[in-house]
Amino acid sequence: MPSVTAKSIVALEAESLRVVRTTAPDGMPLESLDWRVLVGELWVVAGAQGSGKTALLETLAGLIPAAAGEVRVFGRRVEASGDDDAALMEARRRMGLVFDGNGRLFSALSVAENLLLPWCYHRNRTQAEGLAELEPLIRHLQLESILSRSPASLSRPWSRRVALARSLVMKPGLLLLDNPLAGLDAIHLRWWRDFLKQAISGDPVLGGEPLAVIATADAVRSYLGLGPSLRFSLVAGGRWSILPDIESVLAVTGEDGFREPIEPRP
Repeated sequence: MPSVTAKSIVALEAESLRVVRTTAPDGMPLESLDWRVLVGELWVVAGAQGSGKTALLETLAGLIPAAAGEVRVFGRRVEASGDDDAALMEARRRMGLVFDGNGRLFSALSVAENLLLPWCYHRNRTQAEGLAELEPLIRHLQLESILSRSPASLSRPWSRRVALARSLVMKPGLLLLDNPLAGLDAIHLRWWRDFLKQAISGDPVLGGEPLAVIATADAVRSYLGLGPSLRFSLVAGGRWSILPDIESVLAVTGEDGFREPIEPRP
């Protein structure tokens, strides 16, 4: 029988999914969407502020319930309002989520404590053991010198990188990134672009297997040139659609991305 390649592994499936847009003035969900994301693909979900991009990621992660439809991560159903907590936890262990901005780090914890939190919780082991085992990842993300600092002392790009480290400690197969390239200087942007290429190609520090990556974006130009596995979709006017190439996205967003929300905030 033919072997199963990474490219044929389905990381995420959404069927007839309707996403509740918590920031939309009318409260209407995104129209039903069907979506399949394969391991090794990088999907960029473009859209203006308030269009529903973050709500989409949080629904995929099982943090907020869908209005209808279902999500499966590596074949396991993700249901925020379901009764099977064990199944939800197992699905969540297969994915990592990095929130927008400073990544929602815990201000009362140090950088080291933030990134070790899920590892220690799920493995039931000590922080010292975690630092020893995760040392290659910490070095790869260039965090060695800031482990003892508080999140409040970090710039936003470094906070975002700590949040990325926290999302990677359990070696997920699916990575959800909310606007990761927004507001970065040239050095941080270059680092993130290199990381994304490593993630979808399979890097030993990240577990050796290609990841599936979904990233939201207000502007998409920074993703240009990240390889043949780059895919684009658009959230606009309460609709989700797949676009064939970056030129199709730029025709909607413009070179500098969306400047205003599609729908006015109340």
